[in-house]
Amino acid sequence: MTLRAASVDFAYRRARPVLSGVDLAIEPGRVTAIVGPNASGKSTLLRLLLGRLAPTSGRVTIDDRPVRRLHPRELAKRLAFVPQSPALSFAYSVEQVVRFGLLAMGRSAPPAAVERALERLDIADRATDPYTELSVGLQQRVALARALAQLNAAPRDASRYLLADEPTSALDPRHALGVIDLLTELASDGVGVGVVLHDLSIALRVADDALVLDDTGRPAASGPASETLTPDVLRPVFGVRFARVAPRNDDSGAPHALLAVSTIIPADPEDA
Repeated sequence: MTLRAASVDFAYRRARPVLSGVDLAIEPGRVTAIVGPNASGKSTLLRLLLGRLAPTSGRVTIDDRPVRRLHPRELAKRLAFVPQSPALSFAYSVEQVVRFGLLAMGRSAPPAAVERALERLDIADRATDPYTELSVGLQQRVALARALAQLNAAPRDASRYLLADEPTSALDPRHALGVIDLLTELASDGVGVGVVLHDLSIALRVADDALVLDDTGRPAASGPASETLTPDVLRPVFGVRFARVAPRNDDSGAPHALLAVSTIIPADPEDA
């Protein structure tokens, strides 16, 4: 059971290729980070995995079935998506937007899934607020709550997947850490998580696996995050020198919140 891109190439209108030779497998129970410079094709890859674009060559499948051949309702029972900049043109309430995640489930959708998602994303007190009047960060949390409700209401007799494009980009540190925990929880519940991230510290903290794309849309590395999110791999991709910083523990032995795992930061040039 896998959401997979196999030997995928993609170009818009026969222009310069956006992605070339991409192989990616998002497996249930694991978090896969997709990282790379700006314009390396990360968001385009998500749209291919969602079936919104067709690859120029190669295949995109969900459990060996072509994604674009699945009926939208069937796909919605398997695959949730959190865009980087969620937007709506009408003043639906927060609760209504989260409830949209249950539409594909029909009458079988458990109403409590909405309440649980609102509580988990710390927005239950904003349930009646118009979505369009929220800050970008709150809108991002509403989009996450909608995806969470969708996944929790989905049938458990098939694999479930979450794709998220920079889900922490507009969040304050406390809520960003909460989203990291949420992604880990979903994976522990059997969801396959694919997440685009620019923050390499978060990627190293949350990911089991990682795909690193270079600025031409080609894979620079793919595999376990501990082997791909390394200074030697990342330096030629981003053109920045990196160093790995070990976590520091307090007297109780528990890690500090911001240094819970090894973190990637730019190294001091004088150390080179």
